Amino acid sequence: MTPPNCRRSIAGQIGFTLIELLVVMTLLSVIMIGLVSALRTMAQTESKIDQRLNRLDEIRVARAFLQQTLSRVSSAVVDAPGATGKRVVPFEAFEDSLTWIGIMPARPDVGGRHFFRLAMEVTGAGRELVLRFTPWLPDGAIPDWTRADSRVLVTGVQSIRVEAEGLPPRARAATVTWPKGWQTGWPIDDVLPERLRLRLEDAQGEWPEWTLALRPMLQSDGSVSQVVVGGAK
Repeated sequence: MTPPNCRRSIAGQIGFTLIELLVVMTLLSVIMIGLVSALRTMAQTESKIDQRLNRLDEIRVARAFLQQTLSRVSSAVVDAPGATGKRVVPFEAFEDSLTWIGIMPARPDVGGRHFFRLAMEVTGAGRELVLRFTPWLPDGAIPDWTRADSRVLVTGVQSIRVEAEGLPPRARAATVTWPKGWQTGWPIDDVLPERLRLRLEDAQGEWPEWTLALRPMLQSDGSVSQVVVGGAK
């Protein structure tokens, strides 16, 4: 038979003391805090990656659509609206906007020659890069852009800058001053530039530069004598 004193000694060695329990709970708390912090960091990283991927996808889609609409631009020289005797191409590039006549990419019930306008607009959702378009009319009248169809290409735009460059055509008089290098907008009103460069900036910073080649529609280029089947209306 075990003496009473021995039983009390053995019983005192079974289980944990209060200090040991506090130490274990503290360690568990530290581990839980570390796990929560790691999970939060992983969630934030995943969210940033998703935002980055969405931004890159937005860049890719908008650039591809613009390149497609600028791949066939009218270079036909027409009478300038409201200016007797002045001849211009239906193309204008300013620091923050761009207008031209081109071919709408084929899709159901939409196609053919259209007026286009690209500019930053302030809407209920903030500043957006908006492409407006309306069917081209033979009279060449300037459209009412407020009534034109629109497509938002980029949301959350802070600024846009349009630049252009090109070489003078061979028939151009050598005495006429011609802009060299990239220009803000396009100062020549009777000849298309060869390339456009768009600089966009949003809340996350500057976007990669978009350099887009302008290709005159063969039907509108007087220097081209090829036969063209299909294309514009």
